[in-house]
Amino acid sequence: MNAKKFFLSMIVTVLVVLTTVGGLATANFIFGTNLSSEIAKYLDKAKGDKVNVLLLGLDEDRVRADVIMVVSVDPKMKKVNVLSIPRDTRAQFSAGRYDKINHAMGYKNPEEKIISLVRQITGMPIHYYCEVSFEGFRNVIDILGGVEFDVPINMHYDDPVQNLHIHVNKGLQVLNGKDAEGVVRYRATYAAGDLQRISLQQDFLMALFEQKLKPSYISKAPKLIKEIYENVTTNLSVADATKYVGMLKKLNSESLSTHMLPGASSYINGASYYIYNPQETYQLILNEFGYPEDKAAELRESAAKASEGAQ
Repeated sequence: MNAKKFFLSMIVTVLVVLTTVGGLATANFIFGTNLSSEIAKYLDKAKGDKVNVLLLGLDEDRVRADVIMVVSVDPKMKKVNVLSIPRDTRAQFSAGRYDKINHAMGYKNPEEKIISLVRQITGMPIHYYCEVSFEGFRNVIDILGGVEFDVPINMHYDDPVQNLHIHVNKGLQVLNGKDAEGVVRYRATYAAGDLQRISLQQDFLMALFEQKLKPSYISKAPKLIKEIYENVTTNLSVADATKYVGMLKKLNSESLSTHMLPGASSYINGASYYIYNPQETYQLILNEFGYPEDKAAELRESAAKASEGAQ
């Protein structure tokens, strides 16, 4: 059930914001948020226009986070950076206690726990929190008229327990909501398992971004807004989203960058984990996401001086 959440979540930060151009002003029924104050208090306060959104895809029992992504929207740099965190990432839950990060939702105060773990791993503040339903992803893709995508392999998989039935053939095609969900959830024959699925999810996201971030989809704003806010739990209000409309209208595929948390798969005591590399993670977050902000500012100043000296 994971991959779907990733996309509807991204729609919260990209398509939701895009749709505000045509429909937000009249969509008075959603000017609030639907996230409890208990969860909202665990989040950081934004100091400027740049914000980071934690996007979660939970299983049906809501005790495992199968999709974990941080979307960083930087209006000043006109960039959207997406960091995928593998669900098997080994994280320190407390002194001497380690577990897979996707198990955080099964702990006491799960939202607080997973927000804290993502901060711990990435070193980034988290300003917004989003959870999305399965139905929402399918419906939004259908409202948008599907997404053209080159499916890399034949994907056939049935899991009656999850009511998951994927039957999509290889090749370039326009995926409807149901097939798009199947494509981004599929991993049955991947040698690299979840890592390969994340790579495909990012490819799909790029296709979605390129095809749907266009004025022609503004006419669909009212239906999109209604669908998104019926299927998303978030503290991102319409009022918040409007701040990014001007920026998103200027974006193209080159404005979006996707990244994987650096690391490698390993077995510890017979269990499979993804062991992230703290040093490489630090450099990635510093260079691409701009945190810690003081260090990133120093890098920009040094680069500017070097550029001036070379002229």
